[in-house]
Amino acid sequence: QRLSGLFRTVVIGIFALLSGFCGVNGLGLFLLSVRVGYGVLIGELDPTPVVTKNMMDKYEIDEKGAVNLPNVW
Repeated sequence: QRLSGLFRTVVIGIFALLSGFCGVNGLGLFLLSVRVGYGVLIGELDPTPVVTKNMMDKYEIDEKGAVNLPNVW
């Protein structure tokens, strides 16, 4: 009986910690979305994409035909 009680307590504790962790992450994502929305409203952030005539102009293609992306490891 003691072992089953301990196991039940450990399982409930783990799920409580995980739900708290997910709750904090959810709250952070919600606050981030509010901040981004505020930034868009006041003009700090511009959601429109930059359009170029040919999107492949900004990438280099090596002799093997692979695309080299700038600012990527």
